Amino acid sequence: MALEKFERLEAGLGRLLTAYEELSAQNRESLASREAKDLELAALRDKVAKLEKERDQVRERVDALLAKLETLMQGA
Repeated sequence: MALEKFERLEAGLGRLLTAYEELSAQNRESLASREAKDLELAALRDKVAKLEKERDQVRERVDALLAKLETLMQGA
């Protein structure tokens, strides 16, 4: 009787350790995936900032060209 309880306890601990190892592996994979996503997000934020700066520069140049065109049209 006591031996059966010990065997059940041993089997239960074995299942628990297996589950722990599987969860630990999943956790490591999740952390690695998150780190990769964080790097990707940082790169995308840098790209957006660069594109916003470029857009602002283009807007300024277009505004300047429109102002010159308006000046030319008023002089004509």
